Amino acid sequence: METCGKHALIELSEEYDGCEKCPLLVKSRTQVVFGGGSSTAPIVIVGEAPGAEEDEEGAVFIGDCGQLFMDVIAKAWPPCPEMAEISKIGEDKTYFHRLRDYLDEYIFWTNTGLCRPEDNRTPTATEVKNCLDRLHRSIYAVDPVLIIAAGKVAASALVGKSVAITEKRGRIFDIAIPSPVTGNPVRYPMLAILHPSYLLRQGDQKLVKKKQGVTYQTIKDLEYGFGLVDQLYRDAYGRPFLEK
Repeated sequence: METCGKHALIELSEEYDGCEKCPLLVKSRTQVVFGGGSSTAPIVIVGEAPGAEEDEEGAVFIGDCGQLFMDVIAKAWPPCPEMAEISKIGEDKTYFHRLRDYLDEYIFWTNTGLCRPEDNRTPTATEVKNCLDRLHRSIYAVDPVLIIAAGKVAASALVGKSVAITEKRGRIFDIAIPSPVTGNPVRYPMLAILHPSYLLRQGDQKLVKKKQGVTYQTIKDLEYGFGLVDQLYRDAYGRPFLEK
């Protein structure tokens, strides 16, 4: 399965590397930002679209927004020796580099759209639709235990209708991903959370220690999601998902 998933993702990456379905995005992007992480990850995280730094570096969830997201994930992650060691490093480049390397073992990261919109605008409905088959096929290739949709654009694309993210954050949706092999729907649980760029704009990270604010809410939402993954792993395999 690992070889099949990795091979499918490589094929998809090559297929969409020069995609020209969205003329405005072709003009605004530097490159197609496919995503990365583990091809057999138990968790797929879907964002909106690459920002300026993602477009330049060719990686998703980096820069200030990505670093905040990594830190929020770290605070919600199930207790384990690896995360405890990483947390001792302190919040600098080494910390985030080590943290991302570790999380890449358990997460596949991608976006609803692969190309940066000009001025980081919200992708249009047509642009989302043009990239939806690729998103579905990416998820099918990884075959995760849980999908996490970060933000309204990702959640709405995967659910198939508009999701009021501030009202529905923390909710588990039952979504269907069409199999590229049979065309039949494959069902996955999807957790909707607030996008890290929204958390960054709110700037309430200092309230986390007081158990207040939207950043704290997002940590609790992710704790719930990771707990669900762990429970599903224990039910299916008789072990925690962090146990190798």
